[in-house]
Amino acid sequence: MSKTTDVPPGPHATRAAQHDDTLAMNDIHAILTSPSLADDGAGSALQAIAEILARTGRSPYPSRVITASVEDGPHSIPVACIDAEGTVVTVGQDPVGPGIRIDVAPRDPADEAALVIAVGDRIIHRSRPVGLHSVPHRNEGQS
Repeated sequence: MSKTTDVPPGPHATRAAQHDDTLAMNDIHAILTSPSLADDGAGSALQAIAEILARTGRSPYPSRVITASVEDGPHSIPVACIDAEGTVVTVGQDPVGPGIRIDVAPRDPADEAALVIAVGDRIIHRSRPVGLHSVPHRNEGQS
C-alpha cells in the first residue's frame, strides 16, 4: 500500500518570480564585485544581501527533498511516513488508544538541534543550537 509522490522542492516559480530571482542574483553579484566592498566591510554587504533575499520571499536555507508514503504498519493499520532527507516522521493510530501518534526520528544531532514542532499555530518544541539567537515565532509560548 506504499505510494510515493515526488514533489519538487520550493514554490513553483512563475515567470515573474524567475525574473525577480534573476534580478536578485544580479544585485548580489554587483554587491560582491563592488570596489566599495573593501571600504564598506563584509557586514554591510551581508546586510544588503539579506535585504535582497527578503525581497524575493525566498528562504536563505536550502530546501530539503521530502518524500511521503503510506504503508501498512503494525497490526495492518496504515502509517504515513514522511522522510525529510533522513529525518523521518511517522503518523498513525495510537496502538493503545483512539488518538493519533506522531513519531519524529532526527537523522543526527544537528537535525535534532534544528527541530521545530508545532500543533496548529502553537510551537510545542523548538531547539536552539548553542550560540544562536533566534526571533521567536509570533505564537510561540502562547497556550
